[in-house]
Amino acid sequence: MKKILMVILVIVFVTAGIPFLIISSFVSENKTEEEQEGTIETISVYIAEEDRVEDMNVNQYLKEVVAAEMPAEFYPEALRAQAIAARTYLVNRINAYKNSQIPEEHKGAYICTEATHCKAWISEEKRREMWGADKADEYWGKISDAVESTGRLIVTYNDQPISAVFHSTSSGFTENAKDVWGGDVDYLVSVKSEGDEQSPRYQDEKNYTIDEFKKIAEEKIEGVNWDNYIIGDIKRSDAGGIISIDVGGIAVKGTDFRFMYDLRSTNIQIEQTDNNIKLSTKGYGHGVGMSQYGANYLASIGKNYEDILKTYYTGVKISECESFTVN
Repeated sequence: MKKILMVILVIVFVTAGIPFLIISSFVSENKTEEEQEGTIETISVYIAEEDRVEDMNVNQYLKEVVAAEMPAEFYPEALRAQAIAARTYLVNRINAYKNSQIPEEHKGAYICTEATHCKAWISEEKRREMWGADKADEYWGKISDAVESTGRLIVTYNDQPISAVFHSTSSGFTENAKDVWGGDVDYLVSVKSEGDEQSPRYQDEKNYTIDEFKKIAEEKIEGVNWDNYIIGDIKRSDAGGIISIDVGGIAVKGTDFRFMYDLRSTNIQIEQTDNNIKLSTKGYGHGVGMSQYGANYLASIGKNYEDILKTYYTGVKISECESFTVN
């Protein structure tokens, strides 16, 4: 009965012109019917830079995600934590899109290579260029081991794959998902993150003249008024990130303010003089979930991938996803 329903679904999807792209036809003949129906060997990926969809071996795809997302010189346990986070994110997205419409920008694929929408991805040609001929094979070996040695492992909460978000560098504490995106997520709460100060992106600053600052605000915010003040009330999260800030009398989300002024994070200190506004930041990225530089620090002091993941994702378990192949 289950198999009949799957056949009907396939026919409906094909007839409607909707791509059916997860279940591989290359499953072993000696697997059970249930395993054949659920095994993920290939995944369709929209390669945004080339405007095309490609079917990829799922582990090859994950290796190329890890290569793009985390420095290959990081400690092996940090790379393993990254591999599990990437695999978890993939499973979470697949499950989500089974029950809702695939985003239009994916061109029919479950995943795209646009880092701001899904996860970053890098081709062999580009990663060899990035790493250099003398390091390319060594680094690829480390990345491959990180994916292969973690097999089918994913991060779960209440037996469901989590949204395993991550960022480059925290400010010393990660952010609550609610403070950044507006909704509570039990496993994405603020935690202490050690070692982030070792990141080359830990601190940064930008300086604007008052006129430059105002011009940017006027282009992005409707109704600004400079009669009373330039910057007013600031509401901050427990981790120090700006949740909201008044600019010219208008309340602006901290995330919007960050992108308006091309800043590395929402953990922003503001110094205003008569002619200048200095914006100093700590951390790099949205600040929610796993800090990659924090993960590397934990690996450097002997923590394993499970320790790392459970540091950044509260109350989770490391579980096996039986639908993944390990080839």
